[in-house]
Amino acid sequence: MSDNKSESKKSINHVNQQQINYLPRQMVPVPGFRPPALAKENRLKHPNVCSREDENEFRSAGVLLEALAIEARAWSEKLPSNFRPAIVAILHGGVQVEVRSLAQVSFDGIRIEGTMGEDIPCSMLAHQDTIQLICYAKELDDHADKELERAKNPIGFIWADHDEEI
Repeated sequence: MSDNKSESKKSINHVNQQQINYLPRQMVPVPGFRPPALAKENRLKHPNVCSREDENEFRSAGVLLEALAIEARAWSEKLPSNFRPAIVAILHGGVQVEVRSLAQVSFDGIRIEGTMGEDIPCSMLAHQDTIQLICYAKELDDHADKELERAKNPIGFIWADHDEEI
């Protein structure tokens, strides 16, 4: 009887794990590509001396998004022409979202717009501490127009004072 309960729990855990990993995996190795090194131009500038207000602002979701935009920009410059940078957001509980845009909605809140699973559109709000963001290289379709493909799948970053697409 104990073995039946154990097997039942293993089966349930396996089904739950499959549900968590529903995002289609399009992550492929890029021949000859290495992620950009941590160079001075790829880092956010933290002032040597700053007020308490400036120090707190440095911890805001806007700064996190700026760092991610710098990373995605550096990736896009180094990737071969048939690849583009892409971002997957993994939220608390294992929810995975293929990111279309990220926006700062409060001091530490981020709105994530994108798709889950088989292109199910979604928009969600999350605290910056509950998100893991993965930048990876996505291969473009060989048969599609490269410029059209890049234009169709940009990564948008939205702040209070400006927007940017990568």
